[in-house]
Amino acid sequence: MSHQNAVDALNDLLAAEYESLIPRLAQADPYVSWPAADDRALIEQMLADVEAHKRDLTQLILKLRGSPVPPRYSTETGGLHYVQLSYLMPAVIQSVREMIAAYESAGPTGSAEADALNARHLADYRRYLTHLEKLHGGTEMVTSRG
Repeated sequence: MSHQNAVDALNDLLAAEYESLIPRLAQADPYVSWPAADDRALIEQMLADVEAHKRDLTQLILKLRGSPVPPRYSTETGGLHYVQLSYLMPAVIQSVREMIAAYESAGPTGSAEADALNARHLADYRRYLTHLEKLHGGTEMVTSRG
């Protein structure tokens, strides 16, 4: 049985994980002021989950006899160095919303295992968005990065 639809959907999600702003925060290591300490704690949890998401997606793609897409990064995330985390939070919230949209648009893949993995990752991002909206009031005007 061919799992090409599942592999394609998983690769699309893997590419979205790579291109997200969130994993770039680990490399940029923005300045964290005292008021942004709660944001930093949440970002650390998100970074761990993003790494797990990439690993899970890659492992399932390989299990389904597919080839994972290579890592690629959005050039829009290149200017993150030397800024405060509080300045980046609207973009982080937008990035989480974009990840939710990516997982929602994946739809059924034809593989129960892939669909379950997508649902778990989607739940992670929804949980983070809820927490971020509580921290930031959910009323920021967030612009698209692309």
